[in-house]
Amino acid sequence: MFRIRRICKPKTRPDTWKVAGILKNVCTEYEKKGRRPATIVIGGFGTPGAEITVTAEWDQESIESNQRKDVPELIMSKYSGELAKLIQSNEIEFYEIATDDKLNQWGVS
Repeated sequence: MFRIRRICKPKTRPDTWKVAGILKNVCTEYEKKGRRPATIVIGGFGTPGAEITVTAEWDQESIESNQRKDVPELIMSKYSGELAKLIQSNEIEFYEIATDDKLNQWGVS
């Protein structure tokens, strides 16, 4: 099991909630195709933080490359362009979740 985080840094403070809305729409499109629900969180806007970030995070069973043909059309035709105009950077982080099964495999439970 893996947790994936897509972290966006808005260009300006006023863009923060717009970025959150677009990320939510992107995640909704993937959820329609079977991805687990994502949570959108904002850091550094109304909470302490070194910089403002908007993060979408979700869990999935395995990590596989996302083939262009599998990207929902609305993301390609609308949301990607809108997001690109509002963010200065975008990165994806991958974490392996320490499930009971995984801990047992490593003999540490």
